[in-house]
Amino acid sequence: MREYIPIAVAYKKRSGNKIWVKEFTDQRCPDKLITKRGTKLPENCEIVSIGVGSKFYKLYKHKYEK
Repeated sequence: MREYIPIAVAYKKRSGNKIWVKEFTDQRCPDKLITKRGTKLPENCEIVSIGVGSKFYKLYKHKYEK
C-alpha cells in the first residue's frame, strides 16, 4: 500500500455532538472522502473541517477532541 500526504478530517456523526478526527494516508486527494457514496467515513456524517498535510491531524485533535 502506498502512502501519500496525510489528509485529516474532523467530522460529526449524525447522532450526537462529539466531533471525531481521522487521518488518511492511503488517499491521494480528498475527493473520495467528500462524496456521499464514499465508504471511508460513516454514513450521513457531517464534515466539520478537512486539511491536507501532516500538521492538521494534531491541530484538529487538539481543537476538537477534549
